[in-house]
Amino acid sequence: MKAPNVSLGLDVGGSHVTASVVDMSFTGERSLSMVRKEIDSFGAASEIVAAIADCITEALAGREPVAGIGIAFPGPFNYAKGVCTVLHVGGKFERMFGLHLGQALRDAAGMSETAIRFFNDAHCFAVGAYMQNSLQSKRTVFLTLGSGFGSSFMENGELLTHHITLPASGAFYNEPFGESIADDYFSTRWFHQAYQQATGQNIRNVRELAEMDSEVSKSIFHEFGVNLGGFLLPWLKNFGCDELVIGGNIAKAGHLFLNALENELKSLDAKVHVVFCDDTEACILTGAACLGNREGEASDDAAGAPVPACDTDLLVERLRHEKTAAIDGLEGHPWEVVRQKLHAALTAAGRKVLWYDIDACLKNPAADERPTGSFGNVFYALDDQKMRVLHPDTSADLCIVYGTGAALCGWEGELVNLGSALETKPV
Repeated sequence: MKAPNVSLGLDVGGSHVTASVVDMSFTGERSLSMVRKEIDSFGAASEIVAAIADCITEALAGREPVAGIGIAFPGPFNYAKGVCTVLHVGGKFERMFGLHLGQALRDAAGMSETAIRFFNDAHCFAVGAYMQNSLQSKRTVFLTLGSGFGSSFMENGELLTHHITLPASGAFYNEPFGESIADDYFSTRWFHQAYQQATGQNIRNVRELAEMDSEVSKSIFHEFGVNLGGFLLPWLKNFGCDELVIGGNIAKAGHLFLNALENELKSLDAKVHVVFCDDTEACILTGAACLGNREGEASDDAAGAPVPACDTDLLVERLRHEKTAAIDGLEGHPWEVVRQKLHAALTAAGRKVLWYDIDACLKNPAADERPTGSFGNVFYALDDQKMRVLHPDTSADLCIVYGTGAALCGWEGELVNLGSALETKPV
């Protein structure tokens, strides 16, 4: 029997994955018992899946089943489907491009009956920081300052993804600032560049710069605070923000730029309370666990959809000895429902399958929104560069790419036309 208020939260990064069981019935700051595993984000898909699954099983060892699992994963990612669409982020997770990570983890961790849901890491931080710090603010802006410039927003404790006063993208990172965009100014690489320009030398990290306590370091942190305040001022004013919560590694040096930041924000009608989070990871894990436990959150289960009649026995026989395959067909097919049904049949037949969603290759960056048009025009909806990145894991038992246009990826192996495998009426 599952514990209704207990969930598992995970935070997946470029070098490690961390997990912790979180009791939602407990209020206030939590002291989390964490499990951490190293991860090679440049490794094969099956290797990354195995590392994350090991972290899940170790964190849950000897415990009652949890109500859900929430995973904070860096974007770009199709959080609704659980499909990895990370691309052009320094090569990290690129060998998992298109992989249905949700299904792969359920199989690897042996948790077929447990909901595994994925969320933006900045959103997880916001939910966790709000809970951990027992915040009561009405309109809150959350920032994570580290290798990138993460941001999220809340109104009365509820996440906002769209608001008339906020960026259309739902985040600050790509907004214009200075000579480029905000992400270039409010991340660790700005500190590296600023110190190199000032001294001609390099630093290992922001912590090293903070510990120097020199005139140069003080000047750099002051400039950072001025820039951050100047960027945030119009956004906080229009949003009516009353609390600014800052996490990430740079937040640990918050005392070095707080005065400059607050000085830039003093023209606001009401003072914004600035909160620095000492333990960003605990906030992310708490937020991920909380979101993973909420009913009705994004899931790839296609619950409630009619199950079409499909000759799974025939399909299993066709795929029994294949290493790779493609399942193609017209738009409008219930792809996720069919995928789940066929996955169950293949698993029962002893095949271990990694699924790859062709929608990850759509030119439209919103991978869950397929452009309208006939199957004959699907070629023009797919991005050639993405198609070249979509590769099966050769170490896996069976890899299947599925969806309208899957045949275009050029994988070797069996090609299945879904239309011919489906009957006309659902059961």
